[in-house]
Amino acid sequence: MKKLYLTILPIVMILCLAMLSSCSGSSDETENGGADDGILRITADKTVMQADGVERVTFTVRLGAKDVSEESTMNLILVKESGEENLDYGIRAFSTSVPGTYVFKARYYEGKSIVSENEVTIQANSTSGGVSYYHKLLGMQFTSIGCQACPALSTTLKAIQTEQPGRLAVASFHMDFGGMTDPMTIAATNNYRTNILGNFTGLPRLFYNLRKGTKDMISIKNQIEEELQNELKNYPASCGVAIESVYNASDRTVTVTGKLTSNVANTYRCLIYLVEDGIKYFQTNGGNDYTHNNVVRAVLSTSLNGDRFTGEINAGVESTMQRSYQLEPGWNVENMRVIVSMLTTLDGGKTYTCNNVNECKLGESVDYLYNE
Repeated sequence: MKKLYLTILPIVMILCLAMLSSCSGSSDETENGGADDGILRITADKTVMQADGVERVTFTVRLGAKDVSEESTMNLILVKESGEENLDYGIRAFSTSVPGTYVFKARYYEGKSIVSENEVTIQANSTSGGVSYYHKLLGMQFTSIGCQACPALSTTLKAIQTEQPGRLAVASFHMDFGGMTDPMTIAATNNYRTNILGNFTGLPRLFYNLRKGTKDMISIKNQIEEELQNELKNYPASCGVAIESVYNASDRTVTVTGKLTSNVANTYRCLIYLVEDGIKYFQTNGGNDYTHNNVVRAVLSTSLNGDRFTGEINAGVESTMQRSYQLEPGWNVENMRVIVSMLTTLDGGKTYTCNNVNECKLGESVDYLYNE
């Protein structure tokens, strides 16, 4: 009997180990049951959301067992009828103000480019409308006195502003270029260029609402107009902007109060520029007394992404932010304007873009703009 027991015991132990191995899964499976097969897959924490510009979907991207959702070489791909739109690398969240159906894939680079074998469809449902604020765009023009093609973009923007009055607030950022030092250059220009807008090198360039976009807008009028309409269609405004500015001539100090009222509860940032028109100075391909307009003299906000309002802004409640600045000698107060933009994020805080903007003459004020 003792010999039989000693013979059976090893067999039972082997069977138990085999059963445990079967229950626990093989070594090439992930903790959540997915196979570690080297295939890229994308999932979402929800597939239905409100198109209020606030609620967001968060995606998870896995390469087999490895979570690559926040890797710097991962990007989401928005699949459209007109083609694919690549979102910025490292962004895994999505919000929208436009109702509709959105289809996403993912791409990850690890020695080679890998595209997810599956897609995720998100349904964004419409919300009840609030106040119909007029949507004005911020146009960020990058230029230089050393740029031969830059006057063409300025001419195009002036034509669009004439044809669509009140639709576009232009802020012109000067930079050194073509071996020439531009006296209207400010530090913010290069910071925007390298850290926010894709580190571009050529001039001229135009960006709407601090959004890098999918096309390099240089000076082609129909392309700039098309992208303007795309911006209005794809990123509607959820807030209104009003401005109060007071100028003290004794010490050349301007105090700007940006006012915000939103249709939805959301977090916002306030971005304030001082710009000057009518500056006579040399311009390559423009002459010695070329007129430079919309020149950004100063960014009053401490951050290029704007200064954040304290806490979440409640719907229908006005919030304000105030900044002051002493004008430099030589700046012509009579030709200066204030541009105030209200920024939000659609990707969980990775980037911030202008939701709506307004402008007024320095020392004056402007109320909220509404659709008629």
